[in-house]
Amino acid sequence: MKDFHDGSIQGYTGYLSHPYHTPHDDDADYAGYPRSSREALVTRAIAAQKAGVQMFIHANGDQAISDVLYAYRKAQEAHPRTDARNVVIHSQMTREDQLDEMKELSVVPSFFELHTYYWGDRHRDIFLGPERGTRISPVKSALNRGIPFTLHADTPVVPMDPMLMLWAAVNRVSTSGAVIGAEQRVPVLDALRGITINAAHQNFEEKERGSIEAGKFADLVVLSGDPVSVDPMKIKDIQVLETIVEGETVYKTGR
Repeated sequence: MKDFHDGSIQGYTGYLSHPYHTPHDDDADYAGYPRSSREALVTRAIAAQKAGVQMFIHANGDQAISDVLYAYRKAQEAHPRTDARNVVIHSQMTREDQLDEMKELSVVPSFFELHTYYWGDRHRDIFLGPERGTRISPVKSALNRGIPFTLHADTPVVPMDPMLMLWAAVNRVSTSGAVIGAEQRVPVLDALRGITINAAHQNFEEKERGSIEAGKFADLVVLSGDPVSVDPMKIKDIQVLETIVEGETVYKTGR
């Protein structure tokens, strides 16, 4: 079940625990807003949990994430499931204490890591300020806790470009060339897991997809270079030469 609890930071509709860095409409106290009350969110989460449905709830601001984690906790208390794998989609402003709570609840943070590339400069300078703005999409903090995070592009908000997604998680470089939070960079293999085996795990498909091994679908790509060994800044330039889905070639370049 997909649900929404706030909007976007760049749209001034992300729900924060503290006001935006640059006031919206000259309101120094403005911190965004939720789509519904916390109580209404809890009611929907409990109903989904009771029905055995996995939840994917959109939350960008840290206050929205706080409400979502509260709802997931209440849903688990009402109808415990040992392996719910509920997801916080975007998880952009996740704080360290919230990552601890995600691990405790076995919640999956799915990071829209390309925020660092497309909006990193403006988040730092306009919407969030340097302290919060350089800590968006805290993938390394999730990795340090052993949380099986995933990465996504939120297409059509930005183009579906897996190599750019990988590049962004490894380098955290904005469109201006600035580094947005170097301490949140992750190694290439860990970023790859975020769009392969961890993504399969998130969707309860880890026995069929996500890695190349006997007994799984032959889902793979042939690349023009090795992302693990090339200069990290060149990862985004690697081309997909062939795409194979369930053993069948569905795309191939003329090269």
